[in-house]
Amino acid sequence: MDWSDLPLDLLHLISKSLSDLSDFIRFRAVCKRWHCAAPIADPPRQLPWVVATRDGLPNTVRFYSLSTGKIYSVSFAEAKGKRLLGSSHDYMLAFDPKRRHLTLLNPFTRSEILLPPTDSDWHRPLYIGPDPVQSGDDVVVCWHSSGILTVGSCRPGDQEWKKIQIPEGSYGHTYYKGKYYVNERETLATKVIDIKTGATLSTIPPLICTKTGQPRRLDYLVMSSGELLGVSGRKWTCNTIGDHKFEVYQLDNENEVARWIKIDSIGDRVLFLDDTVGFCLRASEFEGLKGDCIYFIAYLYKADADVLWVCLDATE
Repeated sequence: MDWSDLPLDLLHLISKSLSDLSDFIRFRAVCKRWHCAAPIADPPRQLPWVVATRDGLPNTVRFYSLSTGKIYSVSFAEAKGKRLLGSSHDYMLAFDPKRRHLTLLNPFTRSEILLPPTDSDWHRPLYIGPDPVQSGDDVVVCWHSSGILTVGSCRPGDQEWKKIQIPEGSYGHTYYKGKYYVNERETLATKVIDIKTGATLSTIPPLICTKTGQPRRLDYLVMSSGELLGVSGRKWTCNTIGDHKFEVYQLDNENEVARWIKIDSIGDRVLFLDDTVGFCLRASEFEGLKGDCIYFIAYLYKADADVLWVCLDATE
């Protein structure tokens, strides 16, 4: 049988196993039959691309592919002069310092959704819904201004943010099940705050290190498969990859008092961390991913960042 005569259902299965978008595009370009077997509306699941916010041309956004190790440049005039802050699904959150506006950008369709203005030049995305434009999902962002940390939520089309103010001296912010979770810098406890009223709903005590008797710092709060994980270990500048070590904790809400419990493995899950936020994927749903691992950004005493990974199982 000639390769161009392979059954359509078999060709479709092959196209769904391609782990890199460039391979999928090449597959569709082989011939008309292969093109029909791999509809653009049904692409294979892709690993997220890492956005390189440093360097590059003013009208270009660079993406790093975890599956191939290659960097792809996308001409994107709408990003000129803007700071890229984070992304979720189809959109990237960007800040225009001249207009002092946050926008949602799609680098491939060129669409730009204007969000309400803020009074700050420093922002951190906490949550961008799966489809904020079509479904009206929330966009949750925090920002600093005049020594005050503000958490704002809005939907595309809103004229202003719904805002609450948080005391300074906090870190490890995340939005989880409609509530705002944040760690206090002095006590290392985790505050659970109502996103609508700003009221503190509960306080989760910090973990105590058995060796030192001191509270354990959780550098990240990451939503993972419906659970909330805390990650300890933040060492962004180092000499070698081996200098990095992470510990993972899971929020236990089953008892009257919520608490953090240490877990030795995250199983099939993979955590991705940068210098501000993190997210989680299932390794079994993507080609080339190894479960029970953490991918992270590190600066090895140089200007450019490296994408590194560590396995939580020390025996591997």
